[in-house]
Amino acid sequence: MKRYYSLWKSTWWLWVLIFGGMFFLSRLNDILFYASMAYLPICLVTFLWFGLVRFDDHGNEVDAT
Repeated sequence: MKRYYSLWKSTWWLWVLIFGGMFFLSRLNDILFYASMAYLPICLVTFLWFGLVRFDDHGNEVDAT
């Protein structure tokens, strides 16, 4: 769980922009609302994958070199 907390600490601003954009698009019309709802599972899977790849179990960043 520490890996996801570390990922959130380093990329919180990006996720706020993504979800803010989704909210903005969902307010424009119904088609964009349903399209933005498709991004929710995509964002969740992306967040979990990056947490597994970039951080170890203790929340330390993994050196990829």
